[in-house]
Amino acid sequence: MCGLAGLIRHDGHAPAQVERVLAMRERQRHRGPDDQGLWHDHYAVLAHNRLAMLDAEHGAQPMCSADHRYVLVYNGEIYNYAELRRDLAAYWPFRTNTDTEVVLAAYAVWGEACLRRFNGMFAFLVWDTHRQQAFAARDRLGVKPFVYLQQGGEFLFASEAKGLLPAMQAPRANIEALLEYLVAPFFSGVAQPMFDGMAYLPPGHLLRLDRHGLRLSRWSPEITENLAATADDIARALRDRLAAAVRRSLIADVPVGLFFSGGLDSTLIGGLARAAGATPPCLTIRFEGHDRYDYARSLIVASDDQPFAEHAASKLGLPREDVTPSRSALAHDLSRLAAQNDALPAWEQELAQHHLARAASTRLKAVMVGDAADETHYGYHFLLDPHAISDPTHILQRLTADPYLRHGLLEQPLQHYGNVYRKLAIAAGHDWDTPAGRLRATQWLVRHRWLQRLLHNGDIHCMAHGLEARVPFSDTEVLDLAATIPPELALRDGVEKAMLREASRGALPEAVRLRRKSALPKDQGNGELLRQHVREILATDAGRIAGLLDVPRLQRRCADPSPLNEHERAVMFRTCALAHWSRIHGVSMP
Repeated sequence: MCGLAGLIRHDGHAPAQVERVLAMRERQRHRGPDDQGLWHDHYAVLAHNRLAMLDAEHGAQPMCSADHRYVLVYNGEIYNYAELRRDLAAYWPFRTNTDTEVVLAAYAVWGEACLRRFNGMFAFLVWDTHRQQAFAARDRLGVKPFVYLQQGGEFLFASEAKGLLPAMQAPRANIEALLEYLVAPFFSGVAQPMFDGMAYLPPGHLLRLDRHGLRLSRWSPEITENLAATADDIARALRDRLAAAVRRSLIADVPVGLFFSGGLDSTLIGGLARAAGATPPCLTIRFEGHDRYDYARSLIVASDDQPFAEHAASKLGLPREDVTPSRSALAHDLSRLAAQNDALPAWEQELAQHHLARAASTRLKAVMVGDAADETHYGYHFLLDPHAISDPTHILQRLTADPYLRHGLLEQPLQHYGNVYRKLAIAAGHDWDTPAGRLRATQWLVRHRWLQRLLHNGDIHCMAHGLEARVPFSDTEVLDLAATIPPELALRDGVEKAMLREASRGALPEAVRLRRKSALPKDQGNGELLRQHVREILATDAGRIAGLLDVPRLQRRCADPSPLNEHERAVMFRTCALAHWSRIHGVSMP
């Protein structure tokens, strides 16, 4: 797991830009504290920060082929690298025991076709010194990031959007991206970066760059449902493939831990790891007073994780500990969160991710996470609600309600973005004409927008602490099978993730296997602290947010002592995030 940075220009003056690229690399130092590398010729400057998981002594990047034709900068893990290495051994004189060299060899031998052979998470760029051409690619779900910028005849790229900021004179906010963030935060920050002029390489896509320009195309195949398989066959196959995925996720020269909520997904990973002979250290977030909260009032956090996690870890024989953040540090944590997440923190649960990653990084370099299970296995409650899935606007109304936008920016903001998402699903081949069509369309949005935001957050908060997040549910073989499961089976008997629950039978305690989906916890006691922090921002720096948010209305709500509901707390959180993000990154706001 690493950080990439680089610059390509075809006028032969790339070496004059080395200092700019070094500044980009330094901005992402947290992604790879183990080593730094730099390479350049007349047309390209490539830089790298390394977090060493395999063969720490060797495998430095940028990595060159023996004939010096190809130069690679790579971020990720190819879990089937050992098998690919055997396939490539007849064509390539391997010098390291890293998956990095396997990626380089695979591209040199197979070209673009290498992508469909990779099982893992990745973002990389290969520079062809003979043809002065660049080739870049990103994994099918977008677990690993790749952002780029074209300006003045230059192509610049990095792992994080803020990594490109040293190459820009004065970063400006992408207003459309900020509006989406404020109205539909869980769908935001993935279609386009928050900084104007930048772009993400979309998940499952590749990029080619030469003197004639830049071309994007999709490499990842779309898999359709398979109605022929029986539920029992699917459950057995899913169990086997997940077990293999967990074994692959444990491959490293360093210990691999687990973020452990006591929910279905993370506990299944823990149970399969234990069956494979591993005992990953498990970490559970625990906030003060969380056991006394009335979860009937909560939108997506359905229960307290701690008792489930304690019970599951005891039954499975896994070492586990609680991570208990201090509420007194909230103001500092909010600022730190905005500095880390260049896509803007979307929800309070990112504080939990931050605390878990910081605690894990004191003794681990990698953790497994349960991300992507819900989004690829029909795991959300609203999928069972005909009204919620009848139009994307209804999901926005349920989860974000009133965004407190400044008057005149958007008429009917929830309906506006509901229409945007509806059109996206239609353009992808879905429809809203029948109950079955609406269900599939909503699931498509969950997978292609919501999931991308979750994966971005998982990467950005873990890598902020030099910690790799491994995602067994993004394993290629697991994804291939999950994509064939029709919703009738995935939601069988009105239960979300029905096939995944069936595949888990016997692998974890029944109380956990049948536990209702509950989101990562947030500190339920932070409401008044959030309101106080917004008061301070409004008193000292209101101009920074006044172009987007209704400041007088925020002032009235902050002065009103009545308790904040969950939607209002979310507005307070995003107000803090927006103000800190703009200030920390020096962004010109409207």
